[in-house]
Amino acid sequence: MRSITLITVLIAIALITTLLYRIINPDWILFRKGEDYFSRKAYSEAIPCYVTLVNEGFVTPTLLKHLGTAYLATGDLKKSVKVFAEFRKRNPDTQSAVQEVANIYVAFGQFARAAILYRRLVQNDPDNKTARILLARSLSWAGHLDEAILEYKKALGEEK
Repeated sequence: MRSITLITVLIAIALITTLLYRIINPDWILFRKGEDYFSRKAYSEAIPCYVTLVNEGFVTPTLLKHLGTAYLATGDLKKSVKVFAEFRKRNPDTQSAVQEVANIYVAFGQFARAAILYRRLVQNDPDNKTARILLARSLSWAGHLDEAILEYKKALGEEK
């Protein structure tokens, strides 16, 4: 009889804790729901969760990054640029934000603007071969072939 009482009390505590958490932290519940959609690549389902949170003032760097990525994945490039610009404004030193915005410029065909941001990445981390190759690509697409060749050579370690 004692064990049944103990089990009943533990189950009641678990249910009450779950209920209170949902009442006290509804934003985190919605965020986790959006993250679940995002992890399953169900971007169009994640977007409403994230947008609701942003409208309620619940903004985290992860939320903004995932919202921008979800917009990009669904083809809404203008909203993606807006979100990543906000992400970058809130986190000006975040290299990943700079790279995401540059990637969006590439998707829009604005290669010169992308090159400026990739160049910033390379200046902050000269050994970042990925950023250097992305810089070289955007330079070549922008028609700056001599600069692109130089960056490719630096990425290959042929030139300093």
